[in-house]
Amino acid sequence: MTLTNLVSFLDDDSQRELDDLNKRINALQERKHALTLEAFQVHTTIRTLQSRAAHITNKTAPVSRLPSDVLAIIFEESRRLLIPWSNIVKRPLSPEVQLSHVSSRWREVALSTPALWTTIRFPILHKEAATMAYLQRCNQAPLNVHIGPRVSDPDLLRFIAAQFVPRLNQIRELTFDTDERQELCALFPLFAEEPALILKRLKICCNDTRGASGVVPRLDIFKAGAPLLSDVRLSALAVGLPPCSATTLHLEPQPGPGNPLSRLAFLDILAPLAATLTTLHLRGFISGFHQEPGSAPVELPALKELLVYGNTLNHGFNVFRNISTPAIRTLSLVNVRRQGLSSIHKFIARISPEHFRHLHTLRYINCDIDDDLDVYLPHATSALTELAVSVKHHTHLLRLLLNSDRQAALHGVPPLWRNLRTLTLHVSKPLDREREDVDSDEEDDPPPTMGLLLEVVQERRAVGKPLDLLQIEGPHARSFYEEFTTLLVKTHEDLHTELFSASLPSSVDVQDAEVDWAFAAHYIGNQYRLFIFKKHQQFVPPPRGLPVMAYPSTQVP
Repeated sequence: MTLTNLVSFLDDDSQRELDDLNKRINALQERKHALTLEAFQVHTTIRTLQSRAAHITNKTAPVSRLPSDVLAIIFEESRRLLIPWSNIVKRPLSPEVQLSHVSSRWREVALSTPALWTTIRFPILHKEAATMAYLQRCNQAPLNVHIGPRVSDPDLLRFIAAQFVPRLNQIRELTFDTDERQELCALFPLFAEEPALILKRLKICCNDTRGASGVVPRLDIFKAGAPLLSDVRLSALAVGLPPCSATTLHLEPQPGPGNPLSRLAFLDILAPLAATLTTLHLRGFISGFHQEPGSAPVELPALKELLVYGNTLNHGFNVFRNISTPAIRTLSLVNVRRQGLSSIHKFIARISPEHFRHLHTLRYINCDIDDDLDVYLPHATSALTELAVSVKHHTHLLRLLLNSDRQAALHGVPPLWRNLRTLTLHVSKPLDREREDVDSDEEDDPPPTMGLLLEVVQERRAVGKPLDLLQIEGPHARSFYEEFTTLLVKTHEDLHTELFSASLPSSVDVQDAEVDWAFAAHYIGNQYRLFIFKKHQQFVPPPRGLPVMAYPSTQVP
């Protein structure tokens, strides 16, 4: 039976009451709608008034009195901050985007500052829509572009070909960051035939640790040239660089010991840059036990700084049999094993000492130095002004310096390393509190390493060649610095001592901003990979029988 049929059976009084109730309900619903609309209008008015009040209040803040051009400079500096990705659900907003969301004035300043929108990291931070917005807002300013990882998808490759390749002459800094060699093989043809007229910095990184089968073909890029290219950072891959006058070349550790770069491939990379290269850092793995019969080393006449990691020598590569450095001023050796270091010392001291007459800085970081180190090394490097050694690894070198100074004082002759003015100690491990001189009657005797260092300082002063500066660096430098400076005060030694923040050598030929650019790309790429790993771990089902646990997010204080 329907409601209409039920109503038809109501008496007159009930019918009148029902009609009256319906009228009241309709009236209240209309009133509710009117009040809802009025509440929305009141809410909107309140928000508008609050915004206006905040705008007036903000004018009294000191930052609001800054001129727009000064505010723009502050914004640009803030982009240098590298913040960890703490959220495993979504990626962080770039600093320039966050700044543009603070207030209407900040947004106006941010959008009118093209330099804020010149760094594009596709696709890890900026998808297609964001990239298009950045390309519009940069207003033809020079670009810093970071491509990858995970760009092998055909749609992403088409976007790169459509948006980045036509703008190559606007790109100042370019990073290819890939996890697979196939990604590079897909990307490089897009850039192979094009010139890069204003490109200054190029980084090519491949983290593919899988062993390559057969001969790996060389990948060429920018065959039409990159005349301004000055700084190149490469994974240990066979890459054909464009015609250029690069002054800096870094060979990075990737893809790892399972895929060493062949000696000939390395020399093919190096030879076109030989005339202009001033800084060479070798961290990657290079294979090749012997020099090719009849081949001569590549001469680097302008090279001033050479850094060699043990990785480079682990597969039998001999540095100074393959490159010649007649003008070298800084040599840094890091994690080099005893055999490799002996070969380098032999070359410096006996085979070609004339190439090291102008060496000013010699750095040993965590190397295995032989006990039989002799005086031929100081003789071959007589112009040395700075020596860096690792605490406990290189006491033999300090003892050689101390003994040579004692002999010079005994015979009244100038000491070896007569120009040495700066001594740097690298402290990579906590200071060992145990003392070797446990039988000593003197309770205040310093630990052996500090005692040896103090003797070096005193003997240098005794032979009339006092040190000007003692630098202490490394992850555990502070405790050593505090204890040794206390020892200097107790012994009344006046020596300028610094706690140096940089633990490893950095280039002396470029500005800080240019040193940092490659690290920023490396850092953000690694943060993205960690983000993907955590996100994957969050949704991976646990093994049967174990409780479900979400991967915790990383919080930074």
